[in-house]
Amino acid sequence: MPFNERSKHITEGIARSPNRAMYYALGYEKADFEKPMIGIANGHSTIVSANFPAPFVIE
Repeated sequence: MPFNERSKHITEGIARSPNRAMYYALGYEKADFEKPMIGIANGHSTIVSANFPAPFVIE
């Protein structure tokens, strides 16, 4: 199984050309698309009141 089994769904094929163009604009190179892409998300926001106490609950 290639390392980028899941990542290739957003980077390979003609339909994903706009995705690759965006990544190239961010500084990615062709070899980077052979590696897995890992995303990290943070749900903290002071705009939505439901997420406001998150830092206090975490501590």
